[in-house]
Amino acid sequence: MRVTMSTMYNNIQNNLQRLAEDLQRINASISSGKKYQSISDNPVDVGAILGLTQDESQMVQYDRNLNTAKSWLSTTLSALQNITDMVQTSMALANQMATGTYNASQRQAAAQQIQGYIEEVMQVGNTELEGQHILAGFATDSSPFVEGDWQVQSPVMHLQSGSTGTAVSGGTYTGDASRTYLVELVSGGGTGVGTYQVSVDGGQTWTTPAVIPAGPVALGDGVEVTMGGTWAAGDRFSISVYRPIEYQGDTHDFEIAIGSQSRLVVNEIGSAAIGGDLGSNDLFQILAQLKGSLEANDPDEVGASLERLRSYESHITSILARLGASLDRVAMKEIVSGYIKDELTQQISDRGDTDLVAAANLLSAKETAYQAALLSSSKVMEMSLMDYL
Repeated sequence: MRVTMSTMYNNIQNNLQRLAEDLQRINASISSGKKYQSISDNPVDVGAILGLTQDESQMVQYDRNLNTAKSWLSTTLSALQNITDMVQTSMALANQMATGTYNASQRQAAAQQIQGYIEEVMQVGNTELEGQHILAGFATDSSPFVEGDWQVQSPVMHLQSGSTGTAVSGGTYTGDASRTYLVELVSGGGTGVGTYQVSVDGGQTWTTPAVIPAGPVALGDGVEVTMGGTWAAGDRFSISVYRPIEYQGDTHDFEIAIGSQSRLVVNEIGSAAIGGDLGSNDLFQILAQLKGSLEANDPDEVGASLERLRSYESHITSILARLGASLDRVAMKEIVSGYIKDELTQQISDRGDTDLVAAANLLSAKETAYQAALLSSSKVMEMSLMDYL
């Protein structure tokens, strides 16, 4: 086989180019700390590294979601625990006021305490986390609990045996503070016969007795009641007026992905947790009824409100337990996520990070080879036919 000088020069040039490329690749690997600089370096390993990197990025996003879930759950748990504390305090107060050892003046003072708890529960119910209301469902940009318009409530009746008295409340309240009207029958009978008196301080003071009229009775500040049937002396009923707390959020759950096939609800719906919907577990309604009973100096109804508070306490305790379980789940997910991230990081490092000792030795060998090739090439390229003539 005849080898021309041109062929020799081309081979020398190609070999030197390959050695230079090897040197450049090894230098880049050492300086960047990465074994491969492009997919073509090793398509199989680089493809595996890209897949592992994507998995690692997904785990980072799950970690962010777990932090968000923990913040929402912790804030919600703290808010509802504060409300539970107020419920328990209200229960203790109601338990005291349901006994016969307290008078109307003391119950009036207790009613003001309950009003304070109603306002505080509303404030806690409107708790925000980073500008988002945590108990409003998807409607996180507005307060879930607001005061409604003044409402005149239905009468709470206490009739003597044999009494057939009836009362229907009505009118439009013109006052500026909630109150309870107490009506007592001084003498029995129906329209035009029986007489009644009215108190707004739980029976501490009364109006002058008046005969039951055929039409509505004006109790004050626009509140009216129409009395029918035949009354017995000593019959009583009370009518409360207040602004009910209403729920303005929605009922959608706020879910967060905490795994490839795992989602977690991180919020509580305000109407279900606290109330504002006139349901059986509407804490605002329960407290308002308790306040009205205290204002009416009605220990029996105070006792009934105490039982409703006990029922609500069981309800909110179950919610707190669920929130605690969700927080435990987040904590376990964080531990597992940490293990997975460490494993992914290790696999990416094993496949893609440069072994600096091995790379330095290889660089030294390549440099020696390159220098030897340069020396050999220079000698060969100096030769010509004239050297043999």
